[in-house]
Amino acid sequence: MADAGRLSRGLDQLLESLVHADQLDPLDIEEILALRSISQRCTEHIGDAAQILEAQNEILYTEERANAKPRENER
Repeated sequence: MADAGRLSRGLDQLLESLVHADQLDPLDIEEILALRSISQRCTEHIGDAAQILEAQNEILYTEERANAKPRENER
């Protein structure tokens, strides 16, 4: 998730650099903004997937603990 966030920040920095250098082509702006939008959506989807995996892991862990047989030293 951090990589997607870095990509978004990097695209912001690139856009800002081009603005300050007066080297902006309208097509470049559109492409950079499109990439930034894609990056932001990917970050959101990755965050959603991470939450789902955490919830699934919690359920599996709980089920595993409930079904675990006691060890010899725990009896």
